[in-house]
Amino acid sequence: MKKSNILTVCAGLMLATSSCNDFLTELPENAYTLENSVTDYKSAQNSVNGIYGVYAKSSSLGGYFYGFAHCMAGIWDYSPEMVNMGYKQSSPNSNLDDMWKGLYSTVNAANAAIEGITRLSDDKFPSAGEKARLLAEARCFRGYANLHLLWFFARWFDPAESPYGIIYRDKTAELSNLMIDRSTVGQSYDLIIDDLRYAGEHLGDYTSGKYMSRQLAKAMHAKLLMVRGWDGDYAEALTLVNEVLSRPGSAAIEPDITKLYEDAWDSGEVLFSRYIGDMSNLSYSEFIYSYGLYFNPTFTDIVQEWLEADERYPYITGEARSPETWQDQHKDNILTKLYHRGRYEGMNDKYTSYNLRFAELYLMKAELLARTNPADIDGALAELNRMRQAYTNPVLAPVTGIATHQELMDAIFREYVVTLLMENETPWFASLRFEHDGRPWIRTLKPEVDFSENQYCWPIPDAEIIAHLNKIDQNPGLE
Repeated sequence: MKKSNILTVCAGLMLATSSCNDFLTELPENAYTLENSVTDYKSAQNSVNGIYGVYAKSSSLGGYFYGFAHCMAGIWDYSPEMVNMGYKQSSPNSNLDDMWKGLYSTVNAANAAIEGITRLSDDKFPSAGEKARLLAEARCFRGYANLHLLWFFARWFDPAESPYGIIYRDKTAELSNLMIDRSTVGQSYDLIIDDLRYAGEHLGDYTSGKYMSRQLAKAMHAKLLMVRGWDGDYAEALTLVNEVLSRPGSAAIEPDITKLYEDAWDSGEVLFSRYIGDMSNLSYSEFIYSYGLYFNPTFTDIVQEWLEADERYPYITGEARSPETWQDQHKDNILTKLYHRGRYEGMNDKYTSYNLRFAELYLMKAELLARTNPADIDGALAELNRMRQAYTNPVLAPVTGIATHQELMDAIFREYVVTLLMENETPWFASLRFEHDGRPWIRTLKPEVDFSENQYCWPIPDAEIIAHLNKIDQNPGLE
């Protein structure tokens, strides 16, 4: 679509809905003109690199995203709306709107790259394999973004026939393809798995946490299956996790916890993170990490007790100054693994989410072994301790004294929370998947909050619902 046509599309949308920005299909500011944007190998590479830029500039897709998920789980109290699960279409939340737009902008950029690369003849690439690799990188990003749309804005927990899946887009946004119905939950899973499976087959091995890799694609495929939990999912997820652990590329656990978080996206333990190092004033692209953690430094009593009892606590927390210029105040026990020095003293520290760390694979394997072979308590526990023993600064004592399957599951859940605190979505889903005293852990973490499974996802933004000329249904209970 020519640039003039892109402007025409936006103009038409503004007439219909008052703002082009209301649309999930908002075109990136530097949108490609598809007929001439991908004309050779170099421009094909640039089209894929552009996806990372769109993702990085979506400032709500890091700490806000995962901080809100921790509030939903009852681990952190930063947002009362998230803790109490009071989000509804009728009470718009600008951060949720921004997350929606950011994810669909990422999907749109991925679709632009996929269309451009597919259109380009094979002889424009060094090899057919390199063309497939670039396609795999773009498809991995599309699958990754769509998975988060399914996990947070659709009823991922419903059966396959449920109509409350994602609005799936596989074409670059233009006027002719804006009005698309929601896919079913089963269709949504199938489409995402198709992208991740293709990426797992055609992407290169891991070299840096700044980029998509074969290992990331397989690990995210495994996480999808673990969260979904349908018949056969745990066994298939275990196979995928074993494949990544046996062929990790250059990924490995960083034995020094301090170095892990100092290196951030440059650490070999980080399979993927939201790299914003090319931007200026990094703290403003990660508000929750560079600001929010100072004023909300503690966690739910149970979680705080777990943290303080762990050998890593003095390595991931410390003294830090207020992020406000006018407030010359220091506090102890700030989560400095993510807050670093805060936006006043450390404006350009490496603030980032840790979307997937290599350490998490061992915890995934421990859980999957526990679920597929409940009688083998020692086998699952060995994987948890294998992760702990890989760290040397500090040295982590092995988890012992586990005699029952319930004690094992409690230990794995605790390790998920302590190891990955505030870094990604895993503790949130674990709080729903793991049970304690016969009910999901989330009920123990926030027993005073009344909620139902309707609150296991967020509402589709009001502007999106209104903008659709073909009616799309809101997630039930979130109107």
